[in-house]
Parts: sequence; structure tokens; C-alpha cells
Amino acid sequence: MSTEIVLIFISVTILISYILDILSSRTRVPPIIFMILSGIALKVVSDRTGVVIPHVEVFLPTLGAVGLILIVLDAGLDLDLNKDKLPLLRDSFLSALVSMALTLAAVTAFFFMVFGGEIRTCLINALPFSIISSAIAIPGARHIEKSQGEFVTYESSFSDILGILLFNLVLYNTSYGFRTLFSFGFEIIATVLVSVIFSLGLTILIEKINHKIKYLPIFSALLLAYAISKQMHFSPLILVLVFGLMLNNFHLVIRGNLRLYLDADKLRQEINSFNSVISETTFVVKIFFFLLLGYSVSLGKLVGMDLVVFVVLPLLGLVYAARYPALYFFSRSAIRPLIYLAPRGLITILLFMSIPTELRVANVDDGLIVWVILGTSAIMTLGVLLDRNGGIRGDGASPERGPAA
Repeated sequence: MSTEIVLIFISVTILISYILDILSSRTRVPPIIFMILSGIALKVVSDRTGVVIPHVEVFLPTLGAVGLILIVLDAGLDLDLNKDKLPLLRDSFLSALVSMALTLAAVTAFFFMVFGGEIRTCLINALPFSIISSAIAIPGARHIEKSQGEFVTYESSFSDILGILLFNLVLYNTSYGFRTLFSFGFEIIATVLVSVIFSLGLTILIEKINHKIKYLPIFSALLLAYAISKQMHFSPLILVLVFGLMLNNFHLVIRGNLRLYLDADKLRQEINSFNSVISETTFVVKIFFFLLLGYSVSLGKLVGMDLVVFVVLPLLGLVYAARYPALYFFSRSAIRPLIYLAPRGLITILLFMSIPTELRVANVDDGLIVWVILGTSAIMTLGVLLDRNGGIRGDGASPERGPAA
């Protein structure tokens, strides 16, 4: 394949995705659905022509990891913190925790009954399906009321972080006594403290570096910290989220004598520019990740109706049934359309790829992952489109606000 053909393919893909992203504000259809379907179509063409995209199995996890970092960072850069947001932070955290716990229990039991095997194996394989994907939920939240969108943004970010923490806990431990739980709690506290110090240093660097190239080194330092934390089995997404939040809310951290060494106006301008670069980079990485995801799936694993009827549909039912109680008790607004915004996506794929071969359930594969991603994305789209008249409570009433925790 010539260089010119590759350049044409990349350019056309980005331009089409850009148009679809613009149209999504009207159609409310997530562009990733088109990207996955385009990848599947590309796979069909590749099989018939014999032209193969090389090393997809290497590119896909790397693109996914970078995409996840960018998405969480982008979310942090969009979130404002103040005392008024404390109830929102509490409720979205509890909603993410309860929803994930209920979904995890339900899906683990489902895998155990349908596929058999050890409970721990079923638990590890169920975890990727129990986490809301911020990669899809955050863009989808732009189509609903602002306060609800903020709830989804926080909830999905917390879901990603909690999911990775729990995944590491289950994967790297076979017993869960006091020592294991103490180590787990210490890991979280240590990660938060280190994240605050590291993020403060990067924030100061953004304002102090005068070289025309500054954002790429800053992001590279963040990638380096992420990779090292990952190797040490910490939760590096906490670091990424703290950095994004600190940048967007530096006025809460840069206080006292620190103000003498920093130009607040200049720092705000630099952060705005950095935010723009991150947003555009996120857009490009997501395009090619989901395109390659569709391309990498075996077509034979997607066409079996038994998979759809007996596995995919029950899984989707469990996902939304488990989400309802969490929203009922912790959402401070109407449940609908929040209940529809529970997509699975990038984090689901990354965690699934991280499961060692010996711990995988035989019938839980990439075909099932793609079906669940497409199904939850389609439900999110239909839910937002059909939600014209506000939300409903579990008792059938239609109040402005649901019960608060």
C-alpha cells in the first residue's frame, strides 16, 4: 500500500468523522457507532482484497490507553469545583459505586450460571461489563440538561477509576483479608497525595515554560507518570483526573505565597490553549481506536443469533436493571434520561484485554464486547432522542427532582 493511499485514508477518515461529530449534535447518534461499523466494513473489504492493516493487535491497546487518558483529562478540564458541587460529587460517586457493584454481582452470577467456571474467573470477566465508559458517556451527556450532564460526567469518570481499582484488586490478589484491603486503601490515599504534588508541579511548568513547544512535553510527562503507576499496579487515572481538575480550578490551589510566583492571567490563557490541544487530540485518537476495534473483530463471532438472544440481550437487561436503584437513591434530578446513559466502551475493551488468557471465560470474547458496546450506545441514543418530556421516578410520578441521598 503506497504512502499516498495511507494519507488519503487517514485524511478522509478524519474529515468524515468530523462531519459526523457535527451532525451528532442534531442526530444525537454517537460517532463511535459509525466508526465501529466502518471498521467492520473495512474488515470485509480487507478479507476480499487481501490488503491487511498490520500490527492491529499492538496498536489497539496503546491507542486505547492514550485515548482513556485524554478523555479523563478532557473531562477534568471541563469541570468546575466549588462548595456547591460537593453534593454532586458525593451523589455521583455513590451512584457509580452502587451501580458498578450491583451490575458486577448480576453479571458475575449470569456468567457463572451460563458458562460455569470459578467465581473469581467469572468476577474478573464481569468487571469490564460493569463500568460506564466515560469515553462515550461524556460526549452523550452534552445532549441533556446541563446539571444532568455534569452528573454523568462525574459518575462515568468515577466509574472508570473505581473499576480499574477493583480490577487490579481482584486480578492481583487471590485472598481478600485485612492486609489486602489495608494495602488497597493505602494505595488510593498515596495515589491521591502523589497526584496532587505531581499535578501542582506540571501546572507551574505550564505557566513557566516559555519555549514555543510546551504542551507535548507536559503531556509526555503525564503519560510517563501513567505508565509507571500502571506498572506498579496503582490507579493512574486518579493522577490524570486530579491534574485536569487542578488545571481548571487552579485558583483553589494557587493561593497565598504561590500567587507571587505565578501570573494567573497568563496561566489561564495557557490552560485554555492546552485544553484545545487535548480536545482535538482526543478526537483523533478515539476515531482510530474504534475504527481499529471494528476491524479487529472476527466477523464469525458477530453473526451468531444465539449470542445475541441468549447472552447479549440478557446482559443489556442486567446493566440497566442494576443502574436503576443507584439512580433512584442518588440522582438529584429525574431518572430519565440518566438511566439510558450507561454505555460500555473504551474502558471495557482495555480491561478485557488485560485479562490473562488463563483467567478468561471461553465464550466471553471480543465479539460479545462489540455487541454490548453497540447495544448500550444505541440505547443511549434512543433514550436521549425519545426523552422529550422530562424524567420519571420509580413510583411513576414525574417530579423535577428524584429522591436525594
